[in-house]
Amino acid sequence: MPKSKFFRVAVEGATCDGRTLERQHIEQMAKRFNPALYGARVNLEHWRSASPNSDFRAYGDVIALKTEKVTINGEEKDALFAQIEPTQSLIELNKKKQKVYTSIEVDENF
Repeated sequence: MPKSKFFRVAVEGATCDGRTLERQHIEQMAKRFNPALYGARVNLEHWRSASPNSDFRAYGDVIALKTEKVTINGEEKDALFAQIEPTQSLIELNKKKQKVYTSIEVDENF
C-alpha cells in the first residue's frame, strides 16, 4: 500500500469553524498517537458510512503524526503533520484536484 509524505493537517490557534486548537493538543496528538491502539481513518467531510460503496467510505488510514514549527505571517506556531496510507480512490480524487485540503477532529477527553 502506498504511503504519503508527511503533510500539514493543522496549526495551533483559531480554526475556520470557530474552534481554537491549543498547542498542547497538537503536542499530545503527535506524542500519543499509536495506530496499534486506535485507528484513525481518512474520511470525507467528517462523515462516516457503514457501506464500503458509499462516497463517505474510508479513504485510507493515518499511520503517523509529528509536530513541526511553522512560521505564518511572521509568527512561529506548532503544526501537526500526518502520514497516511491513502486508498486508490483518494489518490484519484487528489489527481483531479478534489479534496486537497485537510481537517482534523479533536477530542480533548480521549
